[in-house]
Amino acid sequence: MWKYTELNAYNTISLHDCKANAITMDGSDLIFDFPDGFWITPASKHINHDCPIKTGTAQLCIHGIFEEAPFDAIDIYKTTRIFGKAVFCRRLQPDHLMFLNMFQDGKYDLEFITEYHTSISSLYQCWIWKKNSGVYAECQFELIAKSIEYRWNEILYDHKW
Repeated sequence: MWKYTELNAYNTISLHDCKANAITMDGSDLIFDFPDGFWITPASKHINHDCPIKTGTAQLCIHGIFEEAPFDAIDIYKTTRIFGKAVFCRRLQPDHLMFLNMFQDGKYDLEFITEYHTSISSLYQCWIWKKNSGVYAECQFELIAKSIEYRWNEILYDHKW
């Protein structure tokens, strides 16, 4: 189904500034859909450029996580502002079902900002955007998984970083 797939390629693929519009569970796999793709870096074997190149529609599939509790921790930071100035920040800790359901109705996108990987876990820092409103909340979540698979069909050479 996918022309390109890479396992554990977080050294050569970047999710920075990429938005997932759907998150689903399929058995022990957690799948993020990226309608506008993600970035392939110059270190990748798939491109021969000196800057990152965007893919077309893509998926991130995190294999082998616990279906009952896929996230080790989910933190959403909701900042209250008055006249544009941050007044206070609340930390919300939704359970994994509530978090997944936020993206099922199409009202929110998850924009990846930074990601940190170790041999068994990944920490993602993101923004949750309420569609068509300009409103977002910061969030971070940690996952423990067997592997991370990146999938895409096309490389958009005219979409450089």
